[in-house]
Amino acid sequence: MCKAERTRRAFTFIELLVVVAVVMILISLALPSIQKARQFAREASCQNNLKQLALAMHNYHDVYNRFPPAWCARFSDADSPGWLGWQSAILPFMEQAALYNQINMQEGFASETNSPLLGISIATYLNPSVPPSGGTTHYVGIAGITEEGPTAELPSKVAGVFGYNRSTRFQDITDGTSNTVMIAESDGETGPWGQGGPATIRAFTQQPYIKGPDGIGRYAIGGVHMGFSDGSVRFISENIDPTLMESLSTIQGDEAINGDF
Repeated sequence: MCKAERTRRAFTFIELLVVVAVVMILISLALPSIQKARQFAREASCQNNLKQLALAMHNYHDVYNRFPPAWCARFSDADSPGWLGWQSAILPFMEQAALYNQINMQEGFASETNSPLLGISIATYLNPSVPPSGGTTHYVGIAGITEEGPTAELPSKVAGVFGYNRSTRFQDITDGTSNTVMIAESDGETGPWGQGGPATIRAFTQQPYIKGPDGIGRYAIGGVHMGFSDGSVRFISENIDPTLMESLSTIQGDEAINGDF
């Protein structure tokens, strides 16, 4: 092999390394944009899920003149298998009437009849940013503020849309439906969608309220997506004033709220 040929091969190898290096640089530059695009798509899907949930809640209210309670059946037996949750009640309005018709609403979520049915995954109940798990939900109903919020009877300054022993009506939301949060994305550590109680509702009890110990929000960058009682979905910053977040979480707080939050 002549010297010229050896030199040319050396240059070809170096050129290949340069091309590989350039490609790697381009990939590293493009990766953040790709990741942002994927995150944007996941958050858009999350917002759509919340809109579907809010619409189902409104359709439920149209039929029953009230929103569903935090649980749909209560048992006096301390050894009962638990309560069905509000996400069970709205199934017919989520294009899941066939599943709803198989559930025994007089039995608990862990009963022999209901347990296998409530283990079925429902895409709209799953946040696309959270690793999927059968039968779980990543959205929770808002039950007001303080530990008394979920059990408060109306009228109440601490009650939210959801309560254990009551059903909220539009006329009960005296703070205004556009100023009252109804549903929010959770931190992903929630329970089965069919289960009532803390698995599917949350009250704001400890600061920080967003991405804090109450389990509201985690995956959305800078805040959390929430569905309001008027059916709208809004992004709430994790830096929201705690007093304002409390005002948005109650249905009869009588606070003055402007539209900028």
